[in-house]
Amino acid sequence: MRRAVLLAVLLVLAMSIALVAQHARDLYQRGLVQEHAHGNLQAAIALYTEAARTAGGDRALAAGALIRIAASREKLGQRAEAIDAYAELVRAYPEQQAEVALAQERLSRLRLMTPAGTSRTDAVALRDVSNVTAPLFATYCASCHDARSRSGGLDLGSLDAADVGRNTALWETIASRLQARRDPPAGARRPDDGTYRSVVSRIEQALDAAYAANRPPNPGDRAADTELASRIARLIWNDVADASLLDDARRGGLRNPAVLERQVRRMLGDARSAALVNGFFVNWLALDRLRNAKPDPGVFPQADAELLQAMATETRLFLESQLREDRDAVEVWTANYTYVNERLARHYGLSNVSGPRFRRVAWPDATRAGILGQAGPLTALSFATRTSPTVRGSYVLTRFLGVETPAPPANVPPLEETAPARASTMRERMLGHKANPACAGCHAMFDPIGLALEHFDATGAWRTTADGAPIDASGTFIDGTRFDGAAALRTGLLKYRDAYYAGVTRRLMAYALHRTGNAGRVYDYEMAAVRKAVRDAAANGYRWSSIITGIVGSAPFQAKVIVP
Repeated sequence: MRRAVLLAVLLVLAMSIALVAQHARDLYQRGLVQEHAHGNLQAAIALYTEAARTAGGDRALAAGALIRIAASREKLGQRAEAIDAYAELVRAYPEQQAEVALAQERLSRLRLMTPAGTSRTDAVALRDVSNVTAPLFATYCASCHDARSRSGGLDLGSLDAADVGRNTALWETIASRLQARRDPPAGARRPDDGTYRSVVSRIEQALDAAYAANRPPNPGDRAADTELASRIARLIWNDVADASLLDDARRGGLRNPAVLERQVRRMLGDARSAALVNGFFVNWLALDRLRNAKPDPGVFPQADAELLQAMATETRLFLESQLREDRDAVEVWTANYTYVNERLARHYGLSNVSGPRFRRVAWPDATRAGILGQAGPLTALSFATRTSPTVRGSYVLTRFLGVETPAPPANVPPLEETAPARASTMRERMLGHKANPACAGCHAMFDPIGLALEHFDATGAWRTTADGAPIDASGTFIDGTRFDGAAALRTGLLKYRDAYYAGVTRRLMAYALHRTGNAGRVYDYEMAAVRKAVRDAAANGYRWSSIITGIVGSAPFQAKVIVP
């Protein structure tokens, strides 16, 4: 009887210890969210403190919580308190070697810093961008973004360019807009391409320095190698890790960038990488819209269910080939080949293709290329009876260049669909629509891009006239460069490829971190990892394997606890 009671007491005690440990881990994760997602450092410190207090026998968790307390104190400029937290970790948890090594390194740096807590090199030389932004803003931006005008709610005169770390969110926005050449607006005087690149590069360097100073790396927060292998397998295959990946993980090979890249290339070459198409690419490129597309049979009698299914298959096979062949990521919209069967080839006017089997074919000319030459996406970006230059143009800007277009103002009427209205060309109808001043600014940005695709009707078929009038597919980019038609549009967009690579890497990072609530959501401090992935991929032609290797090798992906 006594033995049974003793066993029951021990069982209750074990369960209580387990619950306490789980509570401490939950507190730690909530602290990560407050620190990194919400920027509420005081709340984060309180949660980390409670996690350390209740960690019990989980000394690794307690040491990790102390590291985060100290790092948060550093962000707040509380140098003395940060030193105390690091010193307490060294004293209380000497067996936690990774955390102790980091704490000692930070203690050495902090004790060499000025009383304000920031070295002159970090604060002035690395995070100060005023020498490059002041002349740019004065020449091209100040007339619209001063204290009086505050266009877009921004007064550049009040912006602290001496330390970008004081407002990283705003500086990230400025860098992104300059990279996509969104500013100054159309028709205004603009800097040359070299100036754009040098200013964006300097702002990004300053931001990365701010993040490095505020968030020291913590080897103790790194996920176990077998867990990392599982994450990589879920990302690329949506499956469990295989023997090859697990063997490298157990040997510590996944800490070696060369081994990591070899594994990523191998996995992309496997048929299971189709899961990345079904997961990431479908969301990024909005391919699921085709499922709801219903071309009007009275206008497009050829667009039956068989053709729509062939369109979907074409795009899926094309994207799978991009991954398996490890192509440059920009080929998603420039590749000169596709996959067709007889039904789809007939829609495109291609000859010598028979039967239901899909096969790879090269486009006979530059009229079509990439997914914007494919009928599926073009149909998905159209209405039942007509094309939509606005939808198509907005799609190119948001999906390829990372430019977020604002929602239309309330109560804006749609294009007229009366017989007299349809007698006008699409360009004429769009011009009438843009007469509303509230609409003109945004439409001037994306309508010309959509009009360049007007030779493709609402089912992606080629045409030279619409409603009896010749199609005018000419237009200008925001910088005034002219283009005429889809081929010239693609060529012109290539000068914005740096924004494209940054945008697709950011979206892929968000997907890898399971940020499902808002596509492409990456926190400010994680942008340093995105930029590093892009820079590293440049040396290998921006191949998908290089971009993905940069993501799976990044601190956000390899963190022991991924911030939601």
